Amino acid sequence: MSRPQIIIGPKGLKILLINNPESLSTSFLILVGAGSDWETKKNNGIFHFLEHLYFKGTKNYPSAKILMEAIDDLGGAFNAFTSYEYTGYYIKVLPEYGLEALKILSDIILNPLFPEEEIEKERNVIFEEINLYHDRPQDLVIEIGNRLTFGDQPAGWSIIGTKETVAKIKKEDILKIVRENYSAKNTLVIISGKIHNQQKLIDFIFQNFKNYNSQRPKPKPKFKKPVNKYKEKIVFKDVAEAHIFLGFPLPGLLTLKEKRIPFGILSIILGGKASSRLWLKIREELGAAYYIRSYFTEHTDRSLFFVHAGLNLEKLDKVLKELVEEIKNLKEKGVEEKELETSKAVLKSGLFMDLEDSLSAAMFYGQQYLLVRKLETPKEIERKINKVSVEEIRNQLKNIFNFSQANLAVILPEKFKINFAKILSMLK
Repeated sequence: MSRPQIIIGPKGLKILLINNPESLSTSFLILVGAGSDWETKKNNGIFHFLEHLYFKGTKNYPSAKILMEAIDDLGGAFNAFTSYEYTGYYIKVLPEYGLEALKILSDIILNPLFPEEEIEKERNVIFEEINLYHDRPQDLVIEIGNRLTFGDQPAGWSIIGTKETVAKIKKEDILKIVRENYSAKNTLVIISGKIHNQQKLIDFIFQNFKNYNSQRPKPKPKFKKPVNKYKEKIVFKDVAEAHIFLGFPLPGLLTLKEKRIPFGILSIILGGKASSRLWLKIREELGAAYYIRSYFTEHTDRSLFFVHAGLNLEKLDKVLKELVEEIKNLKEKGVEEKELETSKAVLKSGLFMDLEDSLSAAMFYGQQYLLVRKLETPKEIERKINKVSVEEIRNQLKNIFNFSQANLAVILPEKFKINFAKILSMLK
């Protein structure tokens, strides 16, 4: 794979080329640098709603059926996604179908119809999506925990919104969001994998996007840092196991910079591999969980380290104490050289193996460039991972896992009464 290349065209539109002649596919991904962080309390969920509507018909494919059939005719895989800081649309095909796939994806972004009847139908689809999340306690507890951690602002709201907010979104609201946020200045068109007729694809993009909105996109609202104090939210539901979220907020990647790598390694050591501390203790030794993992998620202005688990109700008090004890031991004693090296291997393996896929490579480089205007290769990141020492991990442990930072969300039946704050206060 050659080093990715950025080409800047008229009005600031950017093309990112990730040429890999060994790839068996070509992926076209359009990233727009705006997402649910740009929402208000009134229109929460609108970016996700908009993402759905882009596939409901375009100028050249005037219905969802015609559009889907055109993609199927190429044997293409397609989808879209909404994040807090960007929205993405992609089609993945065999290389020989690249130009046709690009034509379809461009038409989706440039010429959407947003028919009223499709808006109403898709509104109901999103209602069902919200129902699905609320029916799955393992998903719901993360949503509750995120809100608890970051509060009543976009960072703490659900990306898909609520039934109340989605019900009130109108077509004029959708069109306003497009005008204010979809612009050549914050749009990145990515071509990844085995690229046929590269210059022809580039010329097509710049020609077709020549009339694309060129105004300055709406700035992102300022993130409000959460107050450092212990918070908990208990939700009573008739569930067969307790679902927990234990989160610790951290600065964003623009602040952490290289210091974020140790947190990624820490998440693997604690609960990100089959031999992680929490997995071995809680699942293998105590047999008290089907799933238990730790994660480190990052955005430009905030990050989050959290433990997510489904725990045996009858053993909940004991298991929580053991979970806290494992975190406490990690903080007080640090990590051993061997577990640091194996965790580095897990992190590097995931990085390199993901990039075998053209779409994963598009996401890897596209997110980097869109958020921090960098294009670091896996080898460059690997060198940074290799430099992380036991001492650096120990230093970073001072900044996390304090009781005053802890945010605990739990879903469990009402009959179980546990003093969670007392257990978590062990984290000094």
